[in-house]
Amino acid sequence: MWTISEHKNWDQLVDKFSWVRDMQGVPQDPIFHAEGDVAIHTRMVLEALMNLPAYAQRSEQEREILFAAALLHDVEKRSTTMTDEAGNIRSPGHAMRGAMTARRLLYEEHAPAFSLKESIVKLVRYHGLPLWVFEKPDPLKALYQASLEVDTALLCLLARADILGRICADQDELLYRIDLFEAFCQEQ
Repeated sequence: MWTISEHKNWDQLVDKFSWVRDMQGVPQDPIFHAEGDVAIHTRMVLEALMNLPAYAQRSEQEREILFAAALLHDVEKRSTTMTDEAGNIRSPGHAMRGAMTARRLLYEEHAPAFSLKESIVKLVRYHGLPLWVFEKPDPLKALYQASLEVDTALLCLLARADILGRICADQDELLYRIDLFEAFCQEQ
């Protein structure tokens, strides 16, 4: 069975991966991420993921896929984070760029099977979709496209961990959006 790391301890992950160390000090908008920088958020996402009952019910390999995707989901906030004219911190395109980086890292540094690599890459790519699918011009088309590339059940678990692994005033609303996305997936 493939794993990104035998060690799940945050300090060991920081020691092992330079790209995890790069998350330290990368700012996030305190309205959406009052917990702090990308490293703090990622650590909280991993903890939230491992505490989800639905995560424990997944196969060992699916848990490893989810863990790797959670570890990589914001890897490219390091290159996309900017402060706009109004003083808001944004990271436009971080999911798409993160998917490309995840693919490169998994191909260069690790050797999972092709299907496992691509599962992780697509989870990174679409990790925000459950929150924003209904903001898309054609939500059904967006869902169908994503469902051809990623297991939407795993995507919902990652999205839920992403929200639980942050401090924000609208956490309940964001979790409700994930519930709606899950219902939309089941309906389709």
